[in-house]
Amino acid sequence: MKNVHLICNAHIDPVWLWRWEEGCASALSTFRTVTRLLDEYPELTFNHNESILYDWVRKYDPALFERIQQFVAAGRWNIFGGWYLQPDCNMPAGESFVRNMLVGRRFFSEHFGKRPKTVINFDAFGHSRGLVQAYRQAGYENCIFCRPGKPLYPFPNQDFTWRGLDGSKILVHRSDENYNSVFGKVAQELEAFLEEKKDEPVTLFLWGVGDHGGGPSRKDLDNLRLLSTKCADRYSIQHSSAERYFDELLSTKPELPVVARGLNPVSEGCYTSQIRVKQAHRRLESDLYVTEKMCAQAGLAFDLPYPAEALKEAQKDLLFGEFHDALPGSGTQLVEEDTLRCLHHGQEIVARERMKAFMKLASKEAPVDPDGSCILVYNPHPFDITGPMAVETELPRQNWDWTFHYPRALVNGVEVPSQAVKEESNFRIDWRKQICFNTTLKASSITRIDIAYDALPGPDCPLCPEMAQDVPYVFENGRLHAVIDPATGMLTEYAVDGCVLARNMTLAVRSDIYNSWGLQENAHEPGGLFTLLSAEEGTKFSGIYGAQNVPSVRIIEHGAARTVIEAVLGYGDSKALVRYKLPASGDRMELDVKVWWREKDSYLKLEMDCFQGEKEHVGQIVFGREALALGHEAVSQKWCGVRGGENMLAVINDGCHGSSLNGDRLGVTLLRAAGYSCSDCNGKLAVREKCYHDRMDQGERRFGFALVGGRTEEVSLAIDQQALAFNERPFALSLNPCGDGSKAPAGLTIDAPNVMLSCFKQAEDGDGWIVRVYETQGMETSAVLNLPVCNAAKSIHLKPFEIQTLRLKNGAFEPCELLEGF
Repeated sequence: MKNVHLICNAHIDPVWLWRWEEGCASALSTFRTVTRLLDEYPELTFNHNESILYDWVRKYDPALFERIQQFVAAGRWNIFGGWYLQPDCNMPAGESFVRNMLVGRRFFSEHFGKRPKTVINFDAFGHSRGLVQAYRQAGYENCIFCRPGKPLYPFPNQDFTWRGLDGSKILVHRSDENYNSVFGKVAQELEAFLEEKKDEPVTLFLWGVGDHGGGPSRKDLDNLRLLSTKCADRYSIQHSSAERYFDELLSTKPELPVVARGLNPVSEGCYTSQIRVKQAHRRLESDLYVTEKMCAQAGLAFDLPYPAEALKEAQKDLLFGEFHDALPGSGTQLVEEDTLRCLHHGQEIVARERMKAFMKLASKEAPVDPDGSCILVYNPHPFDITGPMAVETELPRQNWDWTFHYPRALVNGVEVPSQAVKEESNFRIDWRKQICFNTTLKASSITRIDIAYDALPGPDCPLCPEMAQDVPYVFENGRLHAVIDPATGMLTEYAVDGCVLARNMTLAVRSDIYNSWGLQENAHEPGGLFTLLSAEEGTKFSGIYGAQNVPSVRIIEHGAARTVIEAVLGYGDSKALVRYKLPASGDRMELDVKVWWREKDSYLKLEMDCFQGEKEHVGQIVFGREALALGHEAVSQKWCGVRGGENMLAVINDGCHGSSLNGDRLGVTLLRAAGYSCSDCNGKLAVREKCYHDRMDQGERRFGFALVGGRTEEVSLAIDQQALAFNERPFALSLNPCGDGSKAPAGLTIDAPNVMLSCFKQAEDGDGWIVRVYETQGMETSAVLNLPVCNAAKSIHLKPFEIQTLRLKNGAFEPCELLEGF
């Protein structure tokens, strides 16, 4: 006789087709129903995840919460999973997954005394391979999910072993029956399922009424009783838990297949849908972790109280934005607005706490020269950063004369390459200034930039040179070579140290479908391109006043720090502005792309031909990197690229997760104009009502990219640091300090470029500080952590892709669990 483990659950989404208030109401309603049915059916056990839902119950119905606690204590209600809420499992940074587990596990430990051993994420659109190690270090032994389904595996088994980047392994059950059931049909579905899985030694069956919420029903429970009696000679059908199922499975000593890759792709459209949510998430994620580092350093150096509660509130905003129907962009337009409001709320909290920490770290800086200005720049990273950076400041006094005060940047009294840049305002007075300077920002320290001014005749900044319109513009700085075609406005060549890495860049429009989750199957066939606007169109679109028509490709900055060229383009009802930022030194160029999008059922890619020869599509994933799919859309994090032989080209992004490599052509997906929560269903077509139907991402959208290319070993070693610094940007502020001229002690430094700092924050229990690092290259590495602010240092050794967590206490680093004991 075979045991059949019924896992009754209620998959309640906080948001998807509804706003969070309705998700809260659904949780309350469902949990009330479940408690009644637990009283009526003594054989029933219920299983549920996500501490956010329980916290809503605790706040809005304390009596119900106490009743649930009683059922948990009696073993009738199982806490499984342990998330704060089920996240997207590809796009958040590795640290964000740790925080999600930490918040959830702490809640369940404190309120229920439970520490689940099975992690679940039924509904996520694929799973990053880097999660395996994080799950194991968090104490999970098993995993259940539904996607990707069995067609993406070379075996029929629902159970398999998943091996992570570092060699860690976790036992996985892929539920082929999904996680939900139709009201009144559970017994019928189970009977058919048992026939299909008759060769399994033991079987798990997820059920619960409805796609999102509902849980058990009387009709289904009665029918299950009948089926249990009918099949009693063949099956023991029992209401059970995930742990009981896995314990029995292991007792059979199964020979399970091993999967050693990311479990992707699934619903590739979700890598791009609702790009504003993805970018706002990246911004809050980056700002939160920068602010934690600043607050930790300010706390150690100046005893600034650590704002634990404020940062935890912002952290919950971040985690809410990572929900698997919010971050992937499969929710309605109301959900998009809700998620953006939540993420912006977290950004505001973080900004206020960051300012407090920055002012404390800057408190010892000397006052500024009365005739100059001062910019202080905090580098939050444990490594130095070198490159051009533009910051706004202002003259000490408004200039009403017919002169222009040209800024010069000095570091420690020595002038560094710098130039004037147009300020953000258009107020026609010589007062506000923006200066671009190129210097090295020391690790975990404040760099002071003093600004001196030279009075030049005339009211305007010196003009940039005119760009020839009949020949390609060629830029050289000794290492970087770039060519821009004035006939198209596009980059036609990018080379480093004489090696051409990219050619023929385009903004390509691809035909798409209205489905929020999918992409058009033939989306990689040639499509339309953005083309250069005529001088008349470009001048009008650019809002230039008081001048004749100007070329649509032009130099707008040229100086000792960088050259900037912009082009204005159009396609259909849409427009685009592309700015190429070319540094006076170095091998990395940046691109700013602003799109005014008015197309529907289509998507936009930034494409380029890469170097020839055999190559692989690679990208950053959770706590590491991985070869990505070829020939169709793949998902990655802060960078993706092409690696082959001696050369590598990487594209750093500020929130674009979808990319593809078709032959030699690399494409990064910027946005798509699908419908909101839009899908045909059961033969019924969507968007067929005779009314207006919104599409995603209409209007202005902004994107930032950096191209990093060169020798494979050099780019591969540096790319994670560069991508982190591009997103977790140094914090700069123009101010007049009032200190004695001494410097704040330096913060944390790490001497190995392939060892990344994941977090530096106060411990959850307030007892010390948590430092988490991981190896990015897939090679054994030794490194030294140095923290001058408290005279602490630690030599560590990491295996390939290993995550290590340390607790700093009483001036010494000690090993610590990933979830700090929760």
